[in-house]
Amino acid sequence: MSKKHYHVTNDFVDRESGDTIITGSIFEADTDREQALRAADVIGKEATEEEIAASKNAEE
Repeated sequence: MSKKHYHVTNDFVDRESGDTIITGSIFEADTDREQALRAADVIGKEATEEEIAASKNAEE
């Protein structure tokens, strides 16, 4: 299953890792997770390659 990256629009606790994901970050999700996260209104539009790269650079 392919994964895509999405902009986080509301803070949430990731059910798989237990980590708090904050608004403004970029979160990777497969199709099933995307549907659940959209239903919970915590992710927005898909991130571009440039936005993903910038997010990874900011983490370092």
